[in-house]
Amino acid sequence: MANKLTQLSWPERFALIDQYKPANDIVCSTFGLTNDELSTARNLLAAGTFSTSKTFDTVRYGNPFVATITQPSSKAKAIAKKQKAIATVPTPIVTKGGATVHTKPDAQPETATKKTKILQKRGRKGDKIQKALLAVPTSPTPVDSFMKQYNVSLAVLRQSKRFLSKMDPTVVKTIGTVKVRQDKNTKALMIWREEIK
Repeated sequence: MANKLTQLSWPERFALIDQYKPANDIVCSTFGLTNDELSTARNLLAAGTFSTSKTFDTVRYGNPFVATITQPSSKAKAIAKKQKAIATVPTPIVTKGGATVHTKPDAQPETATKKTKILQKRGRKGDKIQKALLAVPTSPTPVDSFMKQYNVSLAVLRQSKRFLSKMDPTVVKTIGTVKVRQDKNTKALMIWREEIK
């Protein structure tokens, strides 16, 4: 069972953690993790890099943290022992002159679990999308002509909620809800907006 637990994905692990709410040391020993790995995973979860699995069957695994309360896994002990050994070994550094210099034994080595940079989303800065969404008429208009006029893609118009969520609430209120639907009679794709009541 312990081997199966170490192979679970992070969303599945956090589904079990959310279900049973164990202490951090118990989570680490159950999944064979270090505290740094767990805290990095928690940071990534909070940043939205991944989310807890909603479809994972936690009942199938029962409460895996009960067994580890009395007896930590051997893998967790081995990881802790290995980290302690790594921290006391000096790391050699070769300089430009060819001389080898040793760092202090208590210097922290770089590990595979160091904090990762959370990249900011990139994109064009400007108000082209905002201007296009503000210009959406209240009566249905053909999407093709609207896209050409405001130089925006169909994907932007269909996903207007995504862009509206980043705008000022007063602007969002004036825009309302943008609808992109096919006209039943003409089969043409139409766009319009409905005011928020």
